[in-house]
Amino acid sequence: MLDKIIDRFFVRQDTSAPLLIGATGGSGTRALHGALAEAGFFVGTRLNHAGDAMDFEPFLDEIINPVLRETRSLDYALDQLSGGTRTAAERGFKAALKTYTAELPQKAGHWGWKNPRSMYVLPIIAAACPGMSFLHLVRDGRDMALSDNQNQPNKHYEALFGEAYGDATPEFAIKLWARANSQVADWGERELGSRYMRIRFEDLCAAPGKVLAGALINGGIEPALAGRVGAGADSVIRTPSSVGRWRSLPEDEARALTEKATDALERFGYLS
Repeated sequence: MLDKIIDRFFVRQDTSAPLLIGATGGSGTRALHGALAEAGFFVGTRLNHAGDAMDFEPFLDEIINPVLRETRSLDYALDQLSGGTRTAAERGFKAALKTYTAELPQKAGHWGWKNPRSMYVLPIIAAACPGMSFLHLVRDGRDMALSDNQNQPNKHYEALFGEAYGDATPEFAIKLWARANSQVADWGERELGSRYMRIRFEDLCAAPGKVLAGALINGGIEPALAGRVGAGADSVIRTPSSVGRWRSLPEDEARALTEKATDALERFGYLS
């Protein structure tokens, strides 16, 4: 009865179909966030310098490692989680989403958020937001292994692999890159279908508007809006000097990195 009274006097905001952007840290998601914002997407009000939606940070800090310790995977089902972890995950996400959407304009046609670590909890998000789409940005893992941004390996390597992060060498970092991106791709392709969109950072830099607009159209975004996002991408995305930095490594070190992630590098088109 109370729900019917509330529905009569208040218009409930539909929060079932956000667009999420995720990746391993340092992949370049800041550029995607900027392009969406330029096109008028609601991408949040409490953001850090990189455009990450900070309303989700406490939830991600609390739940990612317990989930990983129980599943050792980013490709999991909720019924694989213990009762306590599943309850904490569902409640924690719903609370974070409520906070995030407090400023979401009524009748907002397009909205979502950018937080790279969202990729670790996609099954949890999908249970609460069954119409969600996911834009997965992938960058060459050999470049990623040499990045100064090693927050995800530092925070989650041990929980994912059940072993210490070691000396935080590039070989450990690329191991996480390979498993995390491969498992997210498995889950996204299977569970989301066309609502799973994957872009390589290198392709995005080469043709920002064309690549981003094409991915969004394939994911179900109307062409006019996708075109506006693409135009925004052309204005904000540039190729950083760090692209291809792994090629400056000595040959034996470059080969060692490649061998640690050969399957994933091949899958994402980096060995062709």
